[in-house]
Amino acid sequence: MLILALLGGATGFSGPPPPVAKPFMTRREEAMLAVLEEIFPMYRFHAQVAMGALLKVPARMGCRGTPADRNAFSQKIVDFVVQDPTTGRVVALIEIDDGSHSAARDRIRDAMTRGAGYRTFRIPAAARPTIPAVLRIVGPLREEAVQSAYEE
Repeated sequence: MLILALLGGATGFSGPPPPVAKPFMTRREEAMLAVLEEIFPMYRFHAQVAMGALLKVPARMGCRGTPADRNAFSQKIVDFVVQDPTTGRVVALIEIDDGSHSAARDRIRDAMTRGAGYRTFRIPAAARPTIPAVLRIVGPLREEAVQSAYEE
């Protein structure tokens, strides 16, 4: 038994397997990021951000938050957070939809982030990573950025 236990530890059979690296972004996400950075040179993009970095459980009078309250969002990932580098303000969230997305789950996620004051732009799976295709979706954000630059 002792030999098996020692061998198991040496060969990785005891406990969970060690984690392995995975690609940070899909090819489509990388292509979309390049397009977004071209469209919005005035903003900073953060990729693969945990919603726990963007949301917190609200304080409630007489109630203590529980881990379950935070677990409802903390491990979910936002594809891109758009940030104004001069103010640090989050301008928008951008989701790159693909076959793994569920419309029902996306509505719940969007309601959560909208409730916290964030606006989400969803780039559908059918949209190609080109400037014209992406501008059709994020155009209002671009127009606001340009308008804001003229006002300053």
